[in-house]
Amino acid sequence: MRTYATPRPVELYCPGADDWAGLRDVRLRSIANFPLGFFESFAAALALTEADWRARGARNAEPSSYQVVARVPGEQWVGTMAAFTSAGSPQHDGGGSLVTDGPIQANLVGVWTDPSYRGRAGVAAQLLTAVRAWATGEQHLDKLYLRVHESNHRAIRFYEKNGAVATGEYLDDPRRASERHLEMVLATA
Repeated sequence: MRTYATPRPVELYCPGADDWAGLRDVRLRSIANFPLGFFESFAAALALTEADWRARGARNAEPSSYQVVARVPGEQWVGTMAAFTSAGSPQHDGGGSLVTDGPIQANLVGVWTDPSYRGRAGVAAQLLTAVRAWATGEQHLDKLYLRVHESNHRAIRFYEKNGAVATGEYLDDPRRASERHLEMVLATA
């Protein structure tokens, strides 16, 4: 029987522009761990400059954007979730840009937890609680939309366990035409 080490407690942190190195590290680790879950390739993320990563971190100061990471105090980041608001459901135009049209909604993106912190540690649940609080408290929205790769059964179960339901909509993967991302929605409160 396999014995698991007990993960150390984590703290939640909202990164900014000066946290660019941590943002880069967690993004590269997340894409390397499950490339199907992200519309950005590892090569594209690796090619970004310090200025690009700082710009990503600066978005967290904007009222329509939020990112929270879980980190072992003084050590590596072990999980991340981000959210943004859009006018309707975001669609990719094939060139990497988002196209939106409709009522304002909150969108959960960039979800990842280090494999050694999945399950027993509750990291994903803590991150989701923080994003839900942002959507409710800051954006005054009662729903959070997300897209999850149809083969990511563990993530789908996590979302369902936390109240998410499939909307019946799918988004074709912009890099892999034969694959889809299932749209789900969950209440923020």
